[in-house]
Amino acid sequence: MKKVDYFIIGQGLAGTMLAFEMLEHNVSFKILTSVEKSKASNVAAGMVNPLVFKRLTKSWMVDELLPVMKTKYTRLENLLGLKFYFEKDILKPLSAQEMLLWSERKTQPEFSKYISKVEITSPVANIRNTAGYGFVTGSGYLDTKLFLDTAEKFFRKQNLIVDSVVSPEKINLKKENFEIAGFHSRKIVFCEGYHIISNPIFQFVQLKPVKGEVLSIYAPNLSEKFTLNKKVFVLPIGDHRFKVGSTYDWNDITEQTTQQGKASIIERLDNLIDTEYSIENHWAGIRPTMADRRPVLGFHPENKNIAVFNGLGTKGVMLAPYFASVMLNVLTVPRYKLIPEISIERFY
Repeated sequence: MKKVDYFIIGQGLAGTMLAFEMLEHNVSFKILTSVEKSKASNVAAGMVNPLVFKRLTKSWMVDELLPVMKTKYTRLENLLGLKFYFEKDILKPLSAQEMLLWSERKTQPEFSKYISKVEITSPVANIRNTAGYGFVTGSGYLDTKLFLDTAEKFFRKQNLIVDSVVSPEKINLKKENFEIAGFHSRKIVFCEGYHIISNPIFQFVQLKPVKGEVLSIYAPNLSEKFTLNKKVFVLPIGDHRFKVGSTYDWNDITEQTTQQGKASIIERLDNLIDTEYSIENHWAGIRPTMADRRPVLGFHPENKNIAVFNGLGTKGVMLAPYFASVMLNVLTVPRYKLIPEISIERFY
């Protein structure tokens, strides 16, 4: 029976970035994946925003996360021979009250590198007038489907993916080694995204999955220079096409699109832009968000050969590269200490 150091369960953003970390550090692994389990990352907009607009604060750990994110995606673009991360400034229409706060933040050193300008005139046509506009730099988006599909092809070429349905309920917590699909490993890392809610091994982890719906539109007269964001995002993806979203539904945890979700996005979009458009596609996915909005990393309390790397949520594109490296340290560095707010220990 062939031996590897680790089984990675799932090839979403978390599992993929962890696999690349292992590959870089010569740690042997197999990714176990199943077509029966969807990837929320495939339908995600993949946006990166260094700010939280609601209270105009910096996104959690953004100063540490952004440099690592950009370096690692660039490195992977070179490895895979394809570009999938794109820098794109955000244009944020502002109310008169918001103008005051944004202008104040712009003068503060910790915000000035993310707020490049605050102006009263829109730099683009066909958006509705407001009191002013904030310009956010350091933002962008990852073409998540292109990235994950390309990564999957790369891993398959290297014989690092095994198509296998893993049934967590059949895993014995008292075992110190595992045999799956003809391979043997001493350690398993679950990177299942929202599917962890049906994993009995980690039932104590307080995942709070949320459904999100996104539209794809064609708007030939809308500028592609910025990502627009006011109660809805409008993300240019090329050829005058845009991803528009999103919705947040904590009750309907299915991957079916809804007319209610579509109508909600359209209403907010019509309040932001003033130009004709046509809807070309409509997707839904489930975000693996935690109740406290922090990722979860670490070993199961009853078996130090079973680990979890999950809960990247809506900021997954920015979080995954940094915390994949942290997760590798958790797995390979003896007595590595996690900060409490991301450790699985906070749940037990």
